Amino acid sequence: MKRERGLMPLRKINYQGFRNLVDAELEFDDDFNFIIGRNGAGKTNLLEAIFYVGLASSFRVKEEKSLIRSEDQFLRVNAETNGKKAIIYLDNNNKKLMLQGNEVYRLNDFIGWLGMTILSIEDIWIIRGSPAKRRTFLNWVIAKSSPIYLANLIEYRKILRQRNKTLQLANENGDMSLLEIFDEQLIKVGNEIYKEREINLPELKKNIAATGADFGLQKLNFDYQCTCPNMRLNHNTLKKVRQREMIFGHTIVGPHRDDLLFSINGYPLRQFASEGEERAAAISLKLAEAEMLYNKTGKRPILLLDEVSAELDQTKKEILLSLLKGQVFYASIQLPKFAQMQQKGYNLFSIERGIIEVSKKN
Repeated sequence: MKRERGLMPLRKINYQGFRNLVDAELEFDDDFNFIIGRNGAGKTNLLEAIFYVGLASSFRVKEEKSLIRSEDQFLRVNAETNGKKAIIYLDNNNKKLMLQGNEVYRLNDFIGWLGMTILSIEDIWIIRGSPAKRRTFLNWVIAKSSPIYLANLIEYRKILRQRNKTLQLANENGDMSLLEIFDEQLIKVGNEIYKEREINLPELKKNIAATGADFGLQKLNFDYQCTCPNMRLNHNTLKKVRQREMIFGHTIVGPHRDDLLFSINGYPLRQFASEGEERAAAISLKLAEAEMLYNKTGKRPILLLDEVSAELDQTKKEILLSLLKGQVFYASIQLPKFAQMQQKGYNLFSIERGIIEVSKKN
């Protein structure tokens, strides 16, 4: 793997009280870092700690308090690159984010300090799962390089909760005055989200087609399924669905209800693709995300791979290896064969019951 300009590797991480991991400080190779251990040893937990300090969230759970080791009262993760330092602290009562020694109060001011993309066997559910899975994928693709988009998402979800509650109350008392206020707010913020999606969707399509072609997937593509005409919320659209919303008690149109319909060679992926093609497509989506992040920021995102090649045949494993760019963290039960092909060497992290032993391979 060639070194390239725009790489900002993670140099060091220090963690306390994180899941089953025994407190430690680790230093990483700029290129490949292999994390090897049996199932349940803590491989994914280490990837999760890296992801958590980079994006202030888990890729596995919504309830962050479950990340705190059972016998501890808090967790703390410190991370360091060439020129930046970050700390994330969490206990049962609060969460604190810090960059360069200063506390950060808004999530959108923290996310983006360290670009990264996680590839997991669970990514297949972006294709197989509910529309919410695909919206989450799309939102991360854009939010990682756009603090404004993330801020609008956070604001939109707040408005949505308030509007849904108001819909339920209006159904009981018939008072529509407050609902009209939330309509106005929903339209304003929702259309800002739509504008960002309109800008990013063409590039995402292009990157998905390119990475899909690398895996032999002909014309990997998607159609954006929008609940609003011309990707715009307006009063007329909301009025048309008002009665249904009153019955259901929640908002049924807007960017929170849209979907992505993936296809291969013009046919719906979910109905016509084999399991192998689905897995290759899921990897293609995540590599396309990483490429978009690089194009937007000029820095290669860190790639975290969690058993992602376990279901691939040898040919596709070799293709995957050829597509990995930047700093890579590769978690697996055993050291993959291609590790020996790394001319510049790598760091090997052997993990057992949360204890990590590090060795440098040249």
